Formats: sequence, structure tokens, C-alpha cells
Amino acid sequence: MTVAVTESPAPLTAPTAGSPASVGQRRLLTLLFVDLSGSTAMAEWMEAEHYAAMLAGLRELYERIVPHHGGVIARIQGDGMLAVFGHPEVREDDGRRATEAALELHTAVRGLVPPGPKPADFPGLTLHSGIHAGIVLVNDGDQMRGRFELLGNAPNIAARLSEAAKRDEIIASEESLGLQSQFFETGPRFTLQLRGRATPLAAYRVHGRAAVGRRFEASVRRGLAPFVGRGGELAALDAALARTLAGNSHWLGLRAGAGVGKTRLTEEFLRRAADQACQIHRGYCESYLSAEPLQPFLQMLRAMGGLADRPQDAPPELFAAQQSEPAQRADALLALLLALARRTPQVVCIDDLQWADDASLRLLHRLRAAAHRERLPLLLLTASRPQPDQAGSAPPDANDAHADVIELPPLTETEAARAVQLLLPQIDPFIASEVQRHAGGNPLFIEELCHAAADARGGLTEGQSSAAWLAALVESRVGRLPPEQASLVRLAAVIGNVIPVWLLEALTGCGERHPAVQALAAQDFIFPDQRPGHLRFKHGITRDVVYEATGLHERQALHRRISAELAARGAAAAGQFHEQLAYHDAAANDWPSAARHAEAAGDQALAASALDRAKKQFRAALAALEFLPDDEHRRRRWVGIAQRLGMACVFDASQDDLRVLRHAAGLAQADGDAGLIARTEYWLAYVGYALGETRDSLRHARAAVETAQACGDNALLAQLPGTVGQLQAAAANYAEALPMLDLAIARQRQRASKSAINQIGLSFSLCCRAYVLGDQGRFEQAHEIFAEALAPFDGSGHAVEASMQGWRAAVLLWQGRWAEARQAAAVAHRVGAQVRSMFTCAMGHAAGAYGAWMQDADPAARQHILDATAWLAPRGGGLYSSFQHGWLADLLSTQGDAGAARHHVALALRRGRQHDWIGGAMAYRAAARLAARMGDAPRARRYLALARGAGEQRNSDHEAAVTALLEAELELDDGWRAALERARIEFERMGMTGFLERARQLGGG
Repeated sequence: MTVAVTESPAPLTAPTAGSPASVGQRRLLTLLFVDLSGSTAMAEWMEAEHYAAMLAGLRELYERIVPHHGGVIARIQGDGMLAVFGHPEVREDDGRRATEAALELHTAVRGLVPPGPKPADFPGLTLHSGIHAGIVLVNDGDQMRGRFELLGNAPNIAARLSEAAKRDEIIASEESLGLQSQFFETGPRFTLQLRGRATPLAAYRVHGRAAVGRRFEASVRRGLAPFVGRGGELAALDAALARTLAGNSHWLGLRAGAGVGKTRLTEEFLRRAADQACQIHRGYCESYLSAEPLQPFLQMLRAMGGLADRPQDAPPELFAAQQSEPAQRADALLALLLALARRTPQVVCIDDLQWADDASLRLLHRLRAAAHRERLPLLLLTASRPQPDQAGSAPPDANDAHADVIELPPLTETEAARAVQLLLPQIDPFIASEVQRHAGGNPLFIEELCHAAADARGGLTEGQSSAAWLAALVESRVGRLPPEQASLVRLAAVIGNVIPVWLLEALTGCGERHPAVQALAAQDFIFPDQRPGHLRFKHGITRDVVYEATGLHERQALHRRISAELAARGAAAAGQFHEQLAYHDAAANDWPSAARHAEAAGDQALAASALDRAKKQFRAALAALEFLPDDEHRRRRWVGIAQRLGMACVFDASQDDLRVLRHAAGLAQADGDAGLIARTEYWLAYVGYALGETRDSLRHARAAVETAQACGDNALLAQLPGTVGQLQAAAANYAEALPMLDLAIARQRQRASKSAINQIGLSFSLCCRAYVLGDQGRFEQAHEIFAEALAPFDGSGHAVEASMQGWRAAVLLWQGRWAEARQAAAVAHRVGAQVRSMFTCAMGHAAGAYGAWMQDADPAARQHILDATAWLAPRGGGLYSSFQHGWLADLLSTQGDAGAARHHVALALRRGRQHDWIGGAMAYRAAARLAARMGDAPRARRYLALARGAGEQRNSDHEAAVTALLEAELELDDGWRAALERARIEFERMGMTGFLERARQLGGG
């Protein structure tokens, strides 16, 4: 029989007029759904009285076991039960508690014997269970609904997991367990496509408990994150150990919030201390059911059990402690540790001291005092979380009040970046920066966000940063705050990750120096931002969790209040708050205002060349328009915003952007306005060009020209020659490209002084012409034109500077001027990262790496180019990607990695289907080198001929010369010296210095 749960979506939608300000409580809960296996069949052969007795036995087990693990039974219906963990208080180990309860229930039910006669094939009683966690709206229940009415998708998913479980099987979702899954023996991670859920759900089958007691041991089973930073803290620990070895007693306390790395630092220190002349004893405290009085010290005593087998090594106090009665156990343990310290230096380490029982704390303080009094070589090392009082500072009676405390800070930006790089070596820098922003230097958050990004294969999606088990860790901290601070942090979360102090004060009366604000800063919730007058959440993930846990109606009311304050202040500030108003209006479901402000914010960002922000705002405006009545005005406005989105995509396009423009083209066609159609086709062509879809983009460009001519759109016709010229250049149709570029440049020179947009267009057309000339070996002319193109933007940090320096780097690589190419590539990479243009950032990274390979045979070059290629893959971009594959094919074939080289040869040549032949000749040369290494001279000659043909297709003198050099290097026939001489002459003529040096070395000088 199945327990009914209330389907969720309707109650969680926006409130209608007259709806209550708040419905129920929004809570993060872990839900355990259990059901008796085969109950329908049993009901057929069991007498009703026997069946009722069996149900009573089940109910007794449910009511005894679930509360024992800290859960609350929400509803029992027939043989099924729904229990919640995290009500009324969220605990960070709710997922573990729910799983422990499920295991105990399954064991207990297997031991039940139903009354009455049973069929011969009766397999015994078993349960099947599902565990899931998430945000749930909790209402008071009644006789029909049970103790609680639970609204939300999480109860439904828990029920679906229970349905999916087989006899005596427990299925727990990954997001409900997370790292806590390592406390259990589980099957491999798998995914389920559950009814009513759009995306697959990752889950585990739980088989039993693992031999793991500490969270650190769970981390070890999963695989420890890399240890970075903490040099100063390790030095302090080493110094304390040195003083202990010299005969002194010392208590050192590590203090930091959850996940900051206390245990990881302790383990690193103890690993080093193990090589010293001391004994190490370890224990930990926990808040779970297995905790016992004197827990950490009893763990140490049990670990010393091996000494009992060697009486000559064991002090008599050991046997006394092992045989002591509970009432005398603390005295015996104290005597034992002091006796050991009299023999040799001792290190006593206790983790998670914040959960220590009173008996353990008393013993710890007695041990400290006795060791100090006798001057014994004893180092006490404890790790604890802060125990703030109402003002946010540690109270004088804190567990470690007598210790020399090391406050462990979050990782610095440099350390956090290193940690991300080690965990995700190929992740693109923009995702890496998002991880850092959300994690705020917390190593646990960094690790979990990196896992989320890796599972998403290249990105963090909305809500990924708050997996339920991690959200519970944050919510449990918020739940311990005094009411004023909890209310303040929830309001701050609704304002955003960055909180203007004036806005917070206007809404709450609390300024930056208010005690409640300072208490939140002391507890690592919010802290002063670099910009005066602003606060910031210490960890972006904390803000996200707190926001999601705030009730919908409460959130929307706060968003409306915030919007009103911003609008009032912005009325005199010339539209200063469009971006913030767009966000808060959308969150309050005020869609007309949200669309208006997002569009204005996008225009402002576009004018300031903040292209990533412009894209974000234009997309927000389009999303808001979807909630407005569908009429001609809305559709034309949608198309107009989509066209401006296309302008913002020029330097960092994605397939999603292309899909938006295709939809806009459909709307424009339905509208029938020729001007609207022509401009939409133009932006389809340009964004397609930015994605490397040259063939399709040429088709859209021709359609734009025809439609613009038909409707007399002279302004668009003035822009189109440059676009067509760039497309033809990308397709290596230089004979058609150069006249179009020359026409565009002539027109743009006349208009360049009138606007920054015209100057950008002129510089980009000049850059494109320079790269074509460079490919033809006319390097001197190319560099003159590059200089003119760059002059207005050199050092500006503008996106067009990154793009032009990237092309200049490519031309310098063709010319063999490796050092200069690397310098230009570094600018492209740096500026691309600043303006968040992934294409220019990645191409600069790859070009610089190839230059390092050609100049110094840098062994890291291969991985750097692979990284850059991986960064671009999720965006679906392919503009000139044959470059990267050609570079990799050349490098890998030189290294002798034939399989990988052939793979990139194939990828480079596949780009030819979109008319991207820029890396074709290089790919064929790599194939020739591989064939020659295998002794297949005929195939090598054929590939050399294809390389020559690919160069001739582009009228590329530099490709012809480099192909001749490879022909000489391979010495396939007697004509190799003639080929070498041809290459040398051409290298000298074109100033290809790096290649000329190679030719001279091959010719013996």
C-alpha cells in the first residue's frame, strides 16, 4: 500500500489577489518513504485480524525507530509511512539519520513474523524505501492529511524512489546524501528517470553501514581533495610540536566554520608528526546517536588495545583504564595519559570539539592543568567550530577557552583558484571563477561545486550549488542564529549576493555598525565588500541556500519592498538601478516592469561594452516578455531585443544565442516587415559566423542583402560588405573576401569618427584583411594594417582588442615569430577573460601554448591547447577551431602520439564541411609525418600533396613553404634538398624567422 502525498506545483506558484501573505513554512527536509513489499498479495491470503495485527507491529516499529534517529512521522497509511528529518530544526546529518533509520527498519521488519498460517513460498516480510531531500512547504495536518501536509516535489520524488526500489531495497538520492553516502556501503551511482521529473536523478542503493565513524574517514573513502595553502598554520603547529618535544605542555585549538578545513589541516600535520619521537592519540566527538560519555578518550583507549598484547610496553595504568568502572573511568583515563607523557612526548588530538559531552570536556581541562603543573611534554590539539554568543564573538566559557586558538580563515583567492584547478584541470576559467565566487574560499564548498560542475560536463546550472545535504549544513547554521540575525540574513539574501548598506538600512534600520550586522560578519555570513558602502555574502552558496529556504510569499513581499526603495532612489539617479530593478521585479512577478528595466539595463551594458552583462539582461528581458499578452507589439519588441542580443554575442556566441535568433527570425517572417526580416537575417549570419557555421551564415548573409536591397535599408547595406567579407575570409574564399573587405573599410573610414560602434566595425574589418594578407604570406602589409586596427583600442581592455590580438598572434605564429606571438596571445587571453569572451580567451590560451611549443618545446603546451578546446566545447562554438586541431595534430605527431594525432587530424578536416580550412594544411602535414614514421612513403607523399593543395586553395605562400620544409625533413626521395632550398628562400623573403632557423639547422647551417 502506498502513502499518499500531495502533488506540489499549484501551491508553490505565485499568489493570486487576496492570497494570504504566507502559507505554511518553507523547510529543507529529508524524507523517508517506506512501504511493505508485496502487501497486496498478502492481503489476499491473510485473515483480516492477522493482517491488522501485522500492521500494528509495523506501526510499533515505525513509532519506535524513526524518533530514535531524530525523525518525525508525518503520516502512516496502511503499511506505508512517510517520515521527515529536519523538522522542526534542520541538522547537517539529516540525510545520514534518515538512511540509518531505513536500515534499522528494514532489519527489524525482516525479523517480524506475521501471525496465522503462511503459504509455503512466503519469502518473509520486507520493506522497500526511498530517501530524498529538498525544499518542502509544511502545513499543519489533520485526520485526513496526517500530522503534516507536505507540499513540494521532494515528497513525490521520495515516493517514486520507493516505488523504484525492489524487495528489501533502499534507494537514496545523491543530493540527499552527498558526502554522507560514504558512511554506508552502497552500490554504484546510477540515474533514474522518474515520472514527473524532467531530468534524471542520481541515486545509490544502500546495502548497509560502512566501517566509517568520522566525516574525515568518509572523505578519505571518496578521495581527499588536494591540500593547498595553510603554510602559516602548519608552521604554527610544527612550532607547537617542537616545544612539546623539548618538554613543554601546550593546548592549541583550531577554530573555523564547517568545511573550512580544520580536519584536513590536522591530518596533514599529524602525518608529518608521525615521523617525530612522539605518540599520537586521536579521538573525535559527534552529535549522532552513537556518541557516548568520554567518547574521544575511549576511542584513544581502544586504539591502545594492541599494547595489552605486549605487557612489557604497556604502563599499568592502561590495564586500570581498560578495567575501570564507568564512575572511575575519567580518573583512570587521566592517569593513563599522564603516565604516558612521563615516558615520552604525547600528542592528543580531538576533532569536532563543539559536540563534546560534559565528561569529555572536564577530562580535557583536567589533563591540560595536570600536564602544565607537572611540566609534561603533552600537546593537546583540538578542532572546533565557533560557538558565538548573541554578539557573534566566542563566549568566555567556550570549549577551547583555555587553548591558544588559531582562527582558520577561508582559502585566499590564489589558494582557491589552485584548489579548483587541481580538482577540475580542464574547466574553463569562467566556470572556475563561478565556483570561487560561490565557495568563498570554503574548501568543502569548492570540492562540492567542482563535483557538480564535473557532473554537469562543463557548467553549473541554477540550483546546483545547493544540493540538499550541503544546503542542510548551511541551514543548520542559520537555524542556530538569534531571531534578529536570522531575519536579517534572510532579508540580505533576498537583496542579493552584494548588499548596499543604504538599502539594508532603509529596510531594517540596521547599518554596517549595527551589532546584528557585525555579529553576522563575525560568523562568516556577510562581510564588508571592497566597495565602500556595500556588504557581501562570504560564500555565495550560503546566500543561495538561505534564499531558497525563505518562503515564496515572504520572498515576493521583500522583493516588492526592495524594488520600491530602489525605484524611489533611482528616480533621481538617471536610471542607475535598472539591473537591480529588473531582478527584483521579475522575482516579484511584475513582468512589465521587469521587461522594461532588463531591456534598459541591457542597452546600458551594451553601450559600456560589458557584453556578458548585456547578454544576461537581454535574455532576462526576453524571458519577462513571455509572461505578457501575445500581440504584435510584444512580438516586434521581442525581435528587437533579440537583435541587440546578437550584437552582444559578437565576441562570445553560443548555440543558445543562435536558437534565440532563429526564433526571432520566425517572428519577423510572420510579421512580414522586410526591414525586420533583413536585420534578423543579418544577426543570424553574424552569430553563426562567430560559431564557425560559415556555410549557413553565408546563406543568411545573402538573404539579408537581398531583403535589405528590396526594402532600401541603406544603413544595413553599409554594414553587410564587412560581414560578407569576414564570412568569405573564414571560408578561405580570399578572392571574394578582399574586395568586400576593401569596400567595407572604405565606407567605415568615413563613418568611424561618428561613433564607437563604427570604429569597432572598421578595426574588425581591418583586422580581418590583415589576417588574410598574413595567410598569403604578405606579412609586412599585414602588420601595418594590424597596427592601424589596434591603435584606437590598444590597452583599452575592450573585447575587440582581445579578438584582434588573437588574430595577430595567429599571423605571428604563421611567420615563426614565436615570442611576439606568445605576447599577443597573452593579451587576447587576459582581455578575453576580463570581458568574459570565452572564444578570445580560449584562442589566446591555445595560441600562446602552441607558440611555447614551437619556441621551447614546452611539454605543458599539449594540455593547454586541449584545455582551451574543452572550454569552447559546451558553447558549441567552432569558429576557426581547425586551428586548434591543426596545432594539436602537429604537436602530437611530433611527439609520436599517433592515435591522438590522427584524432585531431580528422577533427581539423571535418571542419572543412563548414568551409573552415585554416588548419587543413597543418593536419595533412601531421598525417604525412605519421605515415613517414611508419615507413609508408607513398602515403606520406600523398598527404604532402594534399597539404600543398590545401595551401594553394587559400593562396597561402607560408603554407607552401612550411610544407616544403617538412618534405625536406622527411627525406622521402632525392629531391629533399631542392625542397629545403625552396623553403629557405621563401622563409627569407617572407621574414619567417623561426622556420628559417629550422631550415638552416636541417641544412647544416
